[in-house]
Amino acid sequence: MMSFPRMSTDGPPENVVQDQVRSLLENEKVKLWEPPYTAENKDASPELKILGEKYALQLCIDLSMVENVLENLRCNSLQGINAKKTFEDTGLATIRIHYTSHAKRKEKTKLTTKLNISAKDLRAEIAKLTGMNEQHVKLIMNSKVLKMDRSLAEQNVKNNSIIMVMQITLTEEEAKEQETIYQAEMKEWDERKAKISRTRKGAEILAQHGENTDLSNIPYLEIADQKGRPIPIPAVEKKALLLAMTLHEKGRAFMKKKDYASALLYLLDSDEEFGKCGSELLNTVDNYAVLQLEIVWCYLQLEQLDCLRDAEERLKRAQTRLNKCYGENLERLYNLKGNTANEQVLYLRLRLLQGVVLYHKGKLDQTKNHLNEAETLLGKLSVDDKKVVQLMSLGFTAQEARLGLRACNDDIDFAASHIYHRREEKAEIRRKEKAERKRKKQEAVNSLVAMGYSEKAAAKAFRSANNNLERAIEILQCSREQGYMDDEEAGPSNRVEISEETVNQTPQKKSKGSVKLWKKFWQISQSMRKTTLI
Repeated sequence: MMSFPRMSTDGPPENVVQDQVRSLLENEKVKLWEPPYTAENKDASPELKILGEKYALQLCIDLSMVENVLENLRCNSLQGINAKKTFEDTGLATIRIHYTSHAKRKEKTKLTTKLNISAKDLRAEIAKLTGMNEQHVKLIMNSKVLKMDRSLAEQNVKNNSIIMVMQITLTEEEAKEQETIYQAEMKEWDERKAKISRTRKGAEILAQHGENTDLSNIPYLEIADQKGRPIPIPAVEKKALLLAMTLHEKGRAFMKKKDYASALLYLLDSDEEFGKCGSELLNTVDNYAVLQLEIVWCYLQLEQLDCLRDAEERLKRAQTRLNKCYGENLERLYNLKGNTANEQVLYLRLRLLQGVVLYHKGKLDQTKNHLNEAETLLGKLSVDDKKVVQLMSLGFTAQEARLGLRACNDDIDFAASHIYHRREEKAEIRRKEKAERKRKKQEAVNSLVAMGYSEKAAAKAFRSANNNLERAIEILQCSREQGYMDDEEAGPSNRVEISEETVNQTPQKKSKGSVKLWKKFWQISQSMRKTTLI
C-alpha cells in the first residue's frame, strides 16, 4: 500500500504554503531581511503583517499560517546573512543539517566547521550532535552521497549548504551475516566498511572483468531490443552501464524490503554511474528513466520534502528519456511491438509521482490533472484476476499472464497466443545466441590449433581462461615452458596438457578478494533486468 506524506484535509501543509509564499516573494522581488519588513533592531516590522494579510487573501489560506511562514523565511534570511559574515571573517562555514530523530520526527540543526575537513570528520560531528551511530550514517548533498575520504571543499560543500543525513539500520540477522562475510572474505577489511561500499566494489569488479575479455561472449549483461535480440554497444559504455545497473538492481532489492533509506543510497550511486554513459545510449534505454522514478519514490517514502525541487527535475528527466525512447505518443514502441500496454505502466508511475510532487508544491490544479491521468491509465492496465488464474492453469506464470492480458486488452485467447509466441521468439533468440557463442569459441580454438597446439589442449586452455584468447595463450605457453607435453608427439604440434597448477600460476589480473567478490556479485548481475533499446 502506498504511503506518502500526509495530505491534510484542513488546509495545505506548511511546506506547500512556504513554496507558494516564496514564489510570490520572488515574483514581486520582495526582500524580507530589509526595510520595511525588518526594523533596525532586526525585529519584524508592522509591514510584514500587512504583507501577510495580502498573501493570505490572495492564496485563500489561514492568516496565521502565512504570517508564520513569512517570519520563518525572514529569520532564515537573516541567519544566512550572519553565516556569510562569519564565513568571511573566520573561514568557518555554516552547514545546515536535516535528519530524522529517533522519535521519527523531522529535525533541522546547524553546525559550523572548516571546509577542509573530511566528510568522515563531519559525519563524526553530526553523530555526536544527533546521537546517531556514526557507522550507520550516510551524508547526502544535492543528490550525491558524500565520499568519506574526501574533503568537504573537494565535494563542493559550501557555506550554508544543506546536508541530508540518512541512517542505515541493520537487523541482528543482517549484522551476523555481514560479520560472517567479513571473516570469510577479507580479515583485513575493517568492520566499518558499509554494505554499500562492498556492493560498489563488487560491481566495479564485474564491470572491469571485460577489460581483457570479449564482452560479447559474457552472458551476465544482455543489451537487447524489444524483441530480445542482442544489440552491440562499445565495450567502454557497456562496462559503465553494467556498473550502473548492478547498483540499480541492489537498490531495487532494498526497495522490495521497504528499506528506502538504503535503497536511496544505491540508487543515487547508480545515477552517478549512468551519468558516465554516453547521452546517445541514455536516450535509447528506459533503465535511466526508471531509475529517476524510483529515486523520487524513495524521496516520498522517506518524506524528504526538502528534495521536492530535485524530485521535480528527475521526473522531467524521466519523461524526456521515455519520450525519446518510445516516442512522444509511444509511436516508436507501437510500430515495433504492435502494442504499448506494458510500457504504459511506467507512464502510470510517472503521472502518479508528478501528481504527488505537484501537490506538495501547492499546484493543486495540475495535481488533479496528473492524478486523473494516472487513474485513467490504471483502469486501462487493470486485468481480470480470474483470467490470470485461467492462463496460469495452462502453464503460464502469473507475470506472463498479466503482461499478456495487458498487451491483448484483457482478451484471454489472444493473450495465450501472445505469450506462446513470445516464448518461441525468446527461445529462438537463445538458440541463435548459443550457436554464435559456440562459433566464436571454435574460431578461437582453431586459432590456437593453428599455432601448433592440440585441439584438446586449446579447448581446455580457452575454457580455463574464461573465454579470453590472450590469457589462453599465456596458459599454453606456461604449460610448454613447464614441460607438460606428450613425448610421443614431438615437433611443432606437440600436445600440451593443462594442469590446475599451470592455470593457477598464470598471472591473474584479479586479487583473491576480487575473485570472491566476483562470485558473490555474479548472482546480482544475473538478476538484472534487460536494458531495452528501440
